[in-house]
Amino acid sequence: MTKKSNKRHLRTGYTTGTCASAAAKGAAMTLLGLNPNAAEIKLPLGDTATISLCESWTKNGISFCTVIKDAGDDPDVTNGAEIGAQVSIIPLKKKIKSEKFPVVLKGGKGIGVVTKPGLPVRKGEAAINPVPRKMIRSAVSEAFSRGSGIVDLSNRVEVTLFVPRGEELAKKTFNPRLGILDGISILGTTGIVKPFSHQAYKETICCALQIARAVKCKEVVLSTGGLSERLAKTYLPCSKEESFIQMGDYVGFSLKEALKNGFHNITVSAFMGKLSKIAAGCTYTHARNFPLDIELFISLGKRLGIKTRVLKEISHSITTRGILEILLKHRECSIIDAICTQVVEELYQMSQGKGKIFLVLFSFDNEVLWYGSKEGKIAGIK
Repeated sequence: MTKKSNKRHLRTGYTTGTCASAAAKGAAMTLLGLNPNAAEIKLPLGDTATISLCESWTKNGISFCTVIKDAGDDPDVTNGAEIGAQVSIIPLKKKIKSEKFPVVLKGGKGIGVVTKPGLPVRKGEAAINPVPRKMIRSAVSEAFSRGSGIVDLSNRVEVTLFVPRGEELAKKTFNPRLGILDGISILGTTGIVKPFSHQAYKETICCALQIARAVKCKEVVLSTGGLSERLAKTYLPCSKEESFIQMGDYVGFSLKEALKNGFHNITVSAFMGKLSKIAAGCTYTHARNFPLDIELFISLGKRLGIKTRVLKEISHSITTRGILEILLKHRECSIIDAICTQVVEELYQMSQGKGKIFLVLFSFDNEVLWYGSKEGKIAGIK
């Protein structure tokens, strides 16, 4: 008898770019006098998606349409957000002969504005990424091409996107760190959101590195979280705010991208929990993928001649923090040194020996426990 699986198939969803394209196409169809319930959108990889429209209306010759974003089973902060577009025809003083409409994109309320160089959108423009821009223009052009007998093709189409709760939602994203202010970004390279694909976080890391390069940072500090970053800013003498980048669990990915962007002085800032995973060879350090490995500390302790009673205490600990407190209480710092030395070796392997990598380990009391590179420890506990 086959055992029935209780696992539920995770639903895919749609990016903000796909939703904005559907809203813009829906608004265009509304302006043509149609009453659409859905919009069919061509996705970047060749497939199509039929997106339900929330509501559409026309006022003073301008049409509006909104879509409720469905991110599927991905934990996206914009899931359920209302994404809208308004479409209007702007008469041109000088008529142009064209089979396609000139479509001008603008960002309205809740759409972020780019304030730093290095992103795929120029400084001062609305945070609508290149692929969504192409999708939106294509969707609007397709709608109006069917009504070419109704609308003068020589005029300009103006599309303004808006997200009513965009400013509020943006505070829960990395947009403020990237210099994207007053709203969310319209993103997506495939049009589809895959559950727990982590693509959005990786794209944020890439954007942060591109900004750091654009403002001529000489080095970057890759932190595993907010606290390790704040401490790094206190202890490490980097001249530019953009040098500090939160890489989260994406250690191997971030190192490769940093090198790709021309950074050869890289510091990794973390606590013992993440470092113990890196020491064991993990390039992605989420606890779900790699739980606490007490045996790593036990085997190191035996090799270093740590007292049996200390090893027994470690064996009963259920957190890395607990292990670290035991080591510090007994002044058994050789294990900490060994872990950090191993981490540096692993980081160099991940980066294929390119560049110079420093490591800083912080205690849970916000002190530097270890700071050094492949050449050895520079500072920390003795």
